[in-house]
Amino acid sequence: MFGYVDVSLEEICNKVSLISWNNETGNKYYVDLTSVSREKHCINDEDVILICKDNAPSRAKQIIKKNDILFGGTRPMLKRYCVATEKYENQICSTGFCVLRINEQMSLTNYIYHVIGTNDFYAYIEANQQGASYPAISDRLLKHYKIVLPTIEEQSRIVSILDRFDSLCNDITSGLPAEIEARKKQYEYYRDKLLDFK
Repeated sequence: MFGYVDVSLEEICNKVSLISWNNETGNKYYVDLTSVSREKHCINDEDVILICKDNAPSRAKQIIKKNDILFGGTRPMLKRYCVATEKYENQICSTGFCVLRINEQMSLTNYIYHVIGTNDFYAYIEANQQGASYPAISDRLLKHYKIVLPTIEEQSRIVSILDRFDSLCNDITSGLPAEIEARKKQYEYYRDKLLDFK
């Protein structure tokens, strides 16, 4: 497997900064665990609140950058993860997230995004989470997870295939209800025509 290397997530992640609320004067968007959709793996804008130093929750500490992967390390088997969009550049997220800031010279963010959706990743999470009633996995343990890292070109090819599948699945999910409704109306039309013996 020429061009493939085994690395831990820690080896391909950059450091994440914490906010010093004493030096802040304005408002920030705050992304809490419940702000991330478990189904669509994105930030639900309507669940994000504005905070300032006067009302910031104690967990509102991590500064987000565009393209950061937010992974819910608290109750991790709920599969709350997403990629931060430009809207959340320099905003704040809960310390309940492990923030993966991928070093783009080593790996593509979307490649890692797809990796952390795999069954193998969640098997690792399940084996390493701690606590029974409120399980969690530490950032340190999560970042020990080892992945096979192909070349950037190969990552790009894989991402392009997986992104197409992902968008196809989402299109089907959003398109199916409309298609079912259309078929139902068609059925009702023909049913009424066929059973109208006037």
